[in-house]
Amino acid sequence: MKYISTLVFIFYSIHLFAQDCNCKEQFLFVKQYYEENNPAFQKIKEDKELYTAYKRAVAQIFQQASGESNTDLCSIYFNQYLRLLKDHHSSIDFNLQRKNIDLSSQAVIDSFKASPSFKAFPLRKIDTMQVMRQLKNKPLDDIEGFYSQGGTLVAVIQHKEGYYEGVVVKKNALLDVGHVLFTLTREKDNYFTCAYNLGLLGFNFNTAVIEHMRVEKGGIPMMGYYKNGADANKPLWEFKELDADTYYLSIKSFEYGLRSQFDSLYEQIIPKIAQKKFLILDIRDNGGGSEENYFKLLPLIYTKPMKVDEVQVWVSPNNIKSYQGTNEDLMSRMEHAQPFSFIPQKEHGVRTLEYTGTRFPEKIVVLYNKVTASAAEGLITYAIQSDKVVTMGENSGGFMGYGDIKAKEIPCGKFKLNTTTTKYKENSKYEFVGIPPMVRLDREADWVKAAVGKLNERK
Repeated sequence: MKYISTLVFIFYSIHLFAQDCNCKEQFLFVKQYYEENNPAFQKIKEDKELYTAYKRAVAQIFQQASGESNTDLCSIYFNQYLRLLKDHHSSIDFNLQRKNIDLSSQAVIDSFKASPSFKAFPLRKIDTMQVMRQLKNKPLDDIEGFYSQGGTLVAVIQHKEGYYEGVVVKKNALLDVGHVLFTLTREKDNYFTCAYNLGLLGFNFNTAVIEHMRVEKGGIPMMGYYKNGADANKPLWEFKELDADTYYLSIKSFEYGLRSQFDSLYEQIIPKIAQKKFLILDIRDNGGGSEENYFKLLPLIYTKPMKVDEVQVWVSPNNIKSYQGTNEDLMSRMEHAQPFSFIPQKEHGVRTLEYTGTRFPEKIVVLYNKVTASAAEGLITYAIQSDKVVTMGENSGGFMGYGDIKAKEIPCGKFKLNTTTTKYKENSKYEFVGIPPMVRLDREADWVKAAVGKLNERK
């Protein structure tokens, strides 16, 4: 499975098509492509009530997109449409192209900064010393404060309830003190809609709008901005002994590229875990990665054969073409299958997992929250099949239903869509709603303490 989708800027050459490059035409392309190729849409189409509501919502979004003159903002309507599909792994990316600006030439920089488009960006008159006094004692978890990325330093300042501006406080080749580099408008909790003024940095977008951007613990990870003292490279796991009977293991990611590190970690800790009665496995905030990076934990959890959900692929001409050169066997089976139907992704896929279980731990608590997603949710689906396990926390993120993402450039070249091509036969029921825990915990509670209490109930 993949990570929850993050803002990935793709430096891509733009190919302009001989057609109207407006939000209306691009929206129609996006709608048609997802309807033909996306497995989540098929669930909507099969349900008369859902399909009626879908068509009504699409008509409203289309009307709004048709009136939008700024093509930078087309993504707003694309993302409104995507929310109708309830498919977390499908997304829209920006195809970013940097303008040919020679940063070693002051004349070129001056010419760029004198352009009407550059001068149109807001420039605040600020007293940097006053801002320093205002923000210097802000705690790490306060949204306001100083954030840096490379050589760029901004002050994030609240202007009204739920609205913040990221203002440049250190001049560099392109940016002047006072430039509003981005704005943050609160959606809910620690999630914001960001308007990122990329035109100031010489990109082909003046302003890119990114929704559902998480800001917490002194960082804006999606943009790479962190406060001084925030740990941008915090450890992805923690293993410790809580008491004579209990080990605690926290894993924040199953990132594919960490396979060898996970192998080394498990080689060290699994023999220890297998000697104590209890384990707390904390996968809060784990956005996923590769299933292979948790498989070695399954024998610790195992009490009986574990069912493996069947992955089904949606057969469409574009999806068939997308597998060319990567999975010729599947491509061949899709070509011979009934068009616009689901078939098993693997002809003879594994349906159960069997291990030689371990006596210890006798009981395991798995902690997860709404940020636990994708491959980490896959671990949960195996854990809840074990007689050893109690799950605690809140509903997981709901990134379990669809996968195997394929990309398609949207005509006009400024955006790219990503669509899933497969669905999980059973686990797709968790998409967007998440996997409920056996024991629900209040967010303000000490979850580890609650887990220890639950384990001790069973001594």
